[in-house]
Amino acid sequence: MSNLSDYINHKTFSVYDYQFLLHLKEAPLSEWLNHSPPFDCQDEYLERIHHLIHQCRSNQVEGLERFSQRHLINGTTQSFDECYLRNSSKRLRIFKGEYAYHKRVNPDFCFLEDAPLDENDYIIISLPFCSTGDIHPQMHEIITQAEQKNIPVEIDCAYFGTCHSIDFDLSSAAIVAVSFSLSKGMGMGDIRSGIRYSDFDDDFPIAQQNNYRHTVKFAAKMGIHMMKRFDFDYIPKLYREHQESVCHDLEITPTKCMHLALSTKEKHPEFIVDDLYYRVGIREAVKKRKQGRI
Repeated sequence: MSNLSDYINHKTFSVYDYQFLLHLKEAPLSEWLNHSPPFDCQDEYLERIHHLIHQCRSNQVEGLERFSQRHLINGTTQSFDECYLRNSSKRLRIFKGEYAYHKRVNPDFCFLEDAPLDENDYIIISLPFCSTGDIHPQMHEIITQAEQKNIPVEIDCAYFGTCHSIDFDLSSAAIVAVSFSLSKGMGMGDIRSGIRYSDFDDDFPIAQQNNYRHTVKFAAKMGIHMMKRFDFDYIPKLYREHQESVCHDLEITPTKCMHLALSTKEKHPEFIVDDLYYRVGIREAVKKRKQGRI
């Protein structure tokens, strides 16, 4: 018989609820194709996701209205790719435990813990932070320093829709862009779409693609279909009880993200990230617990 510990690992994938798949199967593709053009939905998508972000009751979001631009993006990762390009003459700064993609693409990065900020830096921070499932304890301090030194900060809200009880205060002038997607909160990781808030209206790819409406409109159409059925409260409301139960039985610490828990060197030394966090992926255990199978 399987044990609860058989369903945890170092991969911190978000919870994929079976209702996501069922609803995707109901997408009226033939009906869409009867319209010309069939996927002209960029404006509707941006309006709907903006509305749902602010309708979320599990978390509080403030500060997005100060941005003049809202762009359709191919998941939050597209916003990072442009951020690297925009700041190609600068040094990337991230916290230890940050999204590993940044390190793979930018081998000359520097951890924020390892050196003071320099005016030639730029910063990317995930919120919730992807190794703690909460606000990084140094995030506000770093953003204050960035504001004083005129260092641009981009905020990655990819885990929005998986979390609860977090104040997304995005009002600092240092924050030049914020991105959200449907990948984690609505099971759309393979049909990628999202929104980037910024003041960027320039010749860089995202603004140009949006200005010419050369965007991921089929993915956006599928995103609209999902947003009509689900919201950013769905996963935390449905799975929080089961997450806490799993963590209690495994004697690990639940985070504010349903798929993520924290452990210790003594208990799970194999789950170490950047020599700092013992991060445990619990999504399969949480799903099995909800199904009553463990």
